Amino acid sequence: MAMNQDYQNFISSLQRIIGQDKKYLFGLIGFLSGVCGALISEIAIRGSATYFIQVLLVALWAGIFAAIISLGLHWAIDIYSRRISSFQILIKNSLPMGFFAGAVSGGIAQAIFGLNLYNVPWIEFGFRAVCWGICGCILGAGLSYAIANLGLRRAFVAGGAGGLIGGVGFQLLALFLPEMLGRMFGIGILGLALGLCLVIVEESSRSAYLEVHWAPNEISKFTLGSKPVYIGGGEDDVYISGIPHHAMSLVSANGKVNGVYYVNGDKKELSDGHRIKLGKAEMFVRIVRK
Repeated sequence: MAMNQDYQNFISSLQRIIGQDKKYLFGLIGFLSGVCGALISEIAIRGSATYFIQVLLVALWAGIFAAIISLGLHWAIDIYSRRISSFQILIKNSLPMGFFAGAVSGGIAQAIFGLNLYNVPWIEFGFRAVCWGICGCILGAGLSYAIANLGLRRAFVAGGAGGLIGGVGFQLLALFLPEMLGRMFGIGILGLALGLCLVIVEESSRSAYLEVHWAPNEISKFTLGSKPVYIGGGEDDVYISGIPHHAMSLVSANGKVNGVYYVNGDKKELSDGHRIKLGKAEMFVRIVRK
């Protein structure tokens, strides 16, 4: 229990230091995880002259850095929600999907480019960007289940957009920076673009959200939708220490927000600005009028 409290204090401090802006948090951690992933990939993977081995090595190279980006963005979700996830759960939820996304897109790209089918630079440039878009789509799909009410379709589109933007940035930086440095910062741009696009799509599509005040000037916002947003002291979307697991849930549909208090079984419709006090956190329901 003491360890859990220490970890929550740590991620609370991180959120205070990095800021309350979710776009900044996800963009920064996406960029840093991309740079770290690229560095690990460069150390772990070396080139080879044969076609099939080169395809395999590039797939592994891309799989490693994509897995690290996925891990970083999953951790960003935990920081923003101040949720305590065990390291094992974090690894399980992030690394396999991330590695799959990178390996598929990197392997496809290298398999085609290795055949030397294209001699036109702009075609090669566009195809590489599309491959990073594929990587982003798969990463977005994996993150859709971790971000409350983002939804698979929106996450897929956001991930694809982030991948395309990151792919363009990756190639442009590679033109002006030394080879290894260009790949590191280019993949950092990929992680940054993925994080930003996921948050932008989530925030622009919400019709209601929960505003959580952890302390003065410390606020997080969680999108409400058809999927219940759980509040509690366990593996909940909004983690609050000292209260039961799944103490409350909120659902939004047709411009209305409904809350369920599992402790006493109370169910009721909540209006815009409705105040909820659980544990040390103060929360407000916000309904977006469009």
